[in-house]
Amino acid sequence: MLKFVDLAWRNIWRNRRRTLITVAAVAFAILIVAITRSLQYGTYDMMESLAVRLYNGEIQVQREGFHEEQSLTYFLKEQEKDWQALIQKYPQLTAYTKRITGFGLVSSDSASTGALIVGIEPEKEREITEFADMVQRGRQLQLKDYGVVLLGQTLARNLQADVGDTVVVLTQGYRNQLGADSYMVKGTVSVGSAELDRAMMIMPLRNAQELFSLYDGITQVVFSSNNFRKADDYASKLTKDLGDERYEILSWEELMPELKQIILVDNISGAIYLAFILIVVGIEIFNTTMMSVLERTREFGILQAIGMKSQKIGGLILFESLLKLLIALGVGLIVSLIVVSILSQLNIPLPEEMREAYANYGFVLDSMKFSNGVRVYFEPIMAVALIALLALIFPLYKTSKLTPMEAFRRA
Repeated sequence: MLKFVDLAWRNIWRNRRRTLITVAAVAFAILIVAITRSLQYGTYDMMESLAVRLYNGEIQVQREGFHEEQSLTYFLKEQEKDWQALIQKYPQLTAYTKRITGFGLVSSDSASTGALIVGIEPEKEREITEFADMVQRGRQLQLKDYGVVLLGQTLARNLQADVGDTVVVLTQGYRNQLGADSYMVKGTVSVGSAELDRAMMIMPLRNAQELFSLYDGITQVVFSSNNFRKADDYASKLTKDLGDERYEILSWEELMPELKQIILVDNISGAIYLAFILIVVGIEIFNTTMMSVLERTREFGILQAIGMKSQKIGGLILFESLLKLLIALGVGLIVSLIVVSILSQLNIPLPEEMREAYANYGFVLDSMKFSNGVRVYFEPIMAVALIALLALIFPLYKTSKLTPMEAFRRA
C-alpha cells in the first residue's frame, strides 16, 4: 500500500504543472460558487426577515376561513384563549399581539378611497412587527391613544390629508352593521411596500372594535418566536395545543407564498448559471485526467507486461485523481472561508437599479448581505466533487480496456 501511495505522489509531482492547473480551476470554481450562493442566501435571509418583521409576523392564529375570505364573520373572541399561557408553555414563542383587520371607505375634504384598516395594540405590536413604527411624518401610536390613525404615505397623498387633519371612515361592520366615525391623522407611515403604503390605515384596537361593532372580538393573534426559520414547527405545536378545527394557525411561509415563489425562481436561475461553471470545471478535470492517461500509455503497457493488472492501474489513476481532488477541495474551502467570512462582515451598498428592482417587489433593501452559513461551503464542495467523479468515469473505463499490445502500438 505504501508503494502504491508513493507511486501516486511521484506521478502527481512529476505532473505538478498540470496538477496545479487542476487545483487552481477547482478552487476557483468553489470560490465563485461559494461567493454567489453566499450573496443569494444572504439576500434571501434579508428579504424573509424583513417580510416577517414588516407586517405579517411569524405565526398567526385565525378563525378557519378568515385567511381566504377576509370576512369579520370569522372572528375570534378576545379572551377566547389564554394567549399569554401559550407564551409561558412554549418558551420558543416570545411575544403576541391581537389585531382586527378589515376594509372600509376613507374620506377627506378632497377625496375618498378604499383602505385596509388595521386595529393594533401599539405597545405589543412593536415587539413583533415594525409597520406601525415606520412613521415619516407625525408621531407613532401610543397605548393611551384614542380617535387617531396613521395613514400610509401614498394613501395620505391620495386623500390630500396631512398630520392633524380629520378623515371619515365608512365601513360595514360585524353582522352588516354600518360603521362610521371620524379620526384625526396622527402621522403617516411608509413601509416600503407600494400596496400597503397605498391602502393601509392603522388605528388603536379599541377604535377598530367600535368601528366594526366587534367589541370583544379580534381577527388575528400574531406571535413572534426566537427563530423565524422554525415557524412551521412552532405553528404545528400550536395546532396540536389548541386542538380545535375552528382555528387556522399559519406560519409566515403560508401567509406569504409569493415570497417563497420569488426566492424559488431566483434560486433556480442562479443554480442554472452555476451549473455552467461546474460543467467547465468537469471538462477541465476530464481533459487533465485523459491527457495523463494518454501520455502514460507506454508506462501502463510496461506495467501490464510485468504483471500488473489493468484494475490496479485504474486504481492508481483513481487514487491520484482523488488526491488531486482532495487537495483542490481543501484549497478551495480554505480560500472560500477566508473570502466569504470577510464579505459577510461588510455592508456593501446596492446600486440604485437593484434597489428599485427590489422595491417593485415590496422590499426596501439598501445593501448586500453575504451569508456565512454552512450550506454556502457544503453545496460547492459536494457539487464539484460529484462533477469531478463523473469526469473520471471515461478515463478509468479506457484504462481498464487497455492491453500491452495496444499500449505499445499507441506509444
